[in-house]
Amino acid sequence: MLTLTEEQYIFLKEYSDLLYTIDEAFDYIVKSFSDLSKTEGNRLLGDIFQALPQVAAANEQLSQLFHDNQQLQDAMKDISIVADQAELLLECFEDIPVRQDIISQKLYPAFSEWHKSIQQELTPYLQS
Repeated sequence: MLTLTEEQYIFLKEYSDLLYTIDEAFDYIVKSFSDLSKTEGNRLLGDIFQALPQVAAANEQLSQLFHDNQQLQDAMKDISIVADQAELLLECFEDIPVRQDIISQKLYPAFSEWHKSIQQELTPYLQS
């Protein structure tokens, strides 16, 4: 297993924290569809779309750092599924019922599944 420098560990921790934050934001957004007291859904969706390019850039760094870890490489490639769903959302963004359906039935599940696979690979490095 790769031994991380302190800087690499901090990078990995911040990346992991960002993914958890995005996951929590998606959860809030989905809940806001039926709970009208949750009024920050649109702002959080904007925040997610600003964070996704940061995730993509971080994936490039992770790919270089963990070039020998094929499982992590494969898991990172699956972000394309999330990107496809995000693109679908953007195409239908003005249709609110369709937007809600895409977020709750496609985009959030795709992100959540991808996040789990990434975390499974990163956890051994974050616990050491």
